[in-house]
Amino acid sequence: MPHPLTPSLPGGDRRLLVAEQILPGHPDKLADQIADGVLDIALAADRQAIVQVEVAVHEATCFVNGRVSTAGAPLPEEDITRTVRAVYERAGFGVSFPDLGGGPDWQCPRGDDVHLVLSLQRDEADPLETAEREYADDQAITVGYAVACEDTRHLPLEQHLALRLRQRLLELTLAERALGAGPDGKLVVTLEPTGDAAPRYRAREVIVSLQHLDLAPLVELQRAVRHAVTEELAAQHVLTPALLAEPDGALAVRFNESVVFVRGGPMNDNGQTGRKLVCDYYGPRVPLGGGALSGKDPWRLDRAGALRARQLARAIVDTGFVQDALVTFVWGPRYRRPSHVSIVADGKALAGPVVDRWLRRFDPSLRATWEELRLWEVNWENCARGGHFGRGERWDG
Repeated sequence: MPHPLTPSLPGGDRRLLVAEQILPGHPDKLADQIADGVLDIALAADRQAIVQVEVAVHEATCFVNGRVSTAGAPLPEEDITRTVRAVYERAGFGVSFPDLGGGPDWQCPRGDDVHLVLSLQRDEADPLETAEREYADDQAITVGYAVACEDTRHLPLEQHLALRLRQRLLELTLAERALGAGPDGKLVVTLEPTGDAAPRYRAREVIVSLQHLDLAPLVELQRAVRHAVTEELAAQHVLTPALLAEPDGALAVRFNESVVFVRGGPMNDNGQTGRKLVCDYYGPRVPLGGGALSGKDPWRLDRAGALRARQLARAIVDTGFVQDALVTFVWGPRYRRPSHVSIVADGKALAGPVVDRWLRRFDPSLRATWEELRLWEVNWENCARGGHFGRGERWDG
């Protein structure tokens, strides 16, 4: 049986594996963080807050629309404004660089300079509506996935590596200010089969685009990026030698091939919540239900269902008898629980009685999910910034 980290095509030819990740200053990810920052303060005011927030950022303007309903009183507008501006700062805009002339020069506004356009329905929650949170208000498909590999945080190999490389780039932007890098950036990692008898992969190419200051020493920055990428891949090889070969001279690390990346973040492109679903979930190899995670309170199907499905998939591979598990929930309006549940383990669908036994252990209803995972206590902005899966959260086992 092939290992789930080494997928095969008909005829036995293994394929390339690819995954993408983005840094906190990417305009789409900035929008996600803003939406979840608003969610966090709503849940702090009322742990059953009703939240559906969409965010769009473009140049110096941030549009926040949707609904926030909290018990007792509407969420104050000044709290929302303060939170939105703080998220810009936490994403890296407004950082000073004393070794490169003093102040920030991202050609992107600091949080205090953002023109904020609020189109939010802010009201006091209706107790009758709150009492009905356990009933789905929409229809949706939610998925959860896990592989039996602790060293990849139970994520597909390519997704795990993309997240680890993203973290190294983020650390580079924060720790080595003299290089003048960040906060916007993107990377794509490509793995190819080694051709060995063992089902292993080797990193063939890593493409990095990283925002930088006008005064940044680009030769030094390029050298530092190449070193960080190579060092991280070598460290991951040590952790998973049976899955990942040691990086060699054939590894291509392509850095800022557009040459200049000074104008970044929302000054370079518009951003919206929910545009980076593949990055947020499990990479392009795993099918998605289609729903965005950010900007939605944890009673919403897309969020609660995805987290419970991941928890169930993790539990299945933790038995030691299964290499990978894909859990799918199908939801209909006014349902407390999914109308249909599918569990595929090692490529084979589990029989109904086996599925039922798992569902007795992990009740997929919205109320049980919210209560058992204590979803009102999660820092959702951190999830939007650092990753929803594989970070040791309650649903990750």
